[in-house]
Amino acid sequence: MIAPVLHFNGNCAQAIDFYEKVFKVSDKHVQFYSEAPEGSDLPKSEKTKDFVMHSGMNIFGTYVNMSDTLEEVISGNQVILNVYMPSNGDVINAYQKLEEGGKIIVKLGPQFFTPMYASVKDRFGVQWQLISQES
Repeated sequence: MIAPVLHFNGNCAQAIDFYEKVFKVSDKHVQFYSEAPEGSDLPKSEKTKDFVMHSGMNIFGTYVNMSDTLEEVISGNQVILNVYMPSNGDVINAYQKLEEGGKIIVKLGPQFFTPMYASVKDRFGVQWQLISQES
C-alpha cells in the first residue's frame, strides 16, 4: 500500500476541515505538534503549537496523510491526487466545492475514459483529478 502525504505551510488543519466537507471521509485522525511527547525531536514552539504533526483520513478507499512542515512547500506541486468516485454525482459535488477559490485545470465533463471527469487545483494549491467509476 502507498499512502500519499500532503504537506502544508501551517494551514493543514484548515485543509483537513475543507476536504472533510468535499469528500466522503472516514477514519480521520489528527495530532498536533503540541501533543508530541517531551524529549522528542519535534519543534514545540508558539509558532508550531497548532501545526498538524500527523493526520490521515480515508477518502473513497485511499488513506491520505497530511501534515504541516517547517520546510518550504511550493503550492501545487507537492502531489496530484486521482480520486476514483462511485458516481457522476460524487464527481459533480466535489468539483463544485473544489472550484470555490480554486483553479479549474480541466472543466467538468465526460472523457473517453470516464463519463465524468474534472481536474481542479483547490484553494490550498493541491491538484485533484476527479474520476467517475459510474458506467
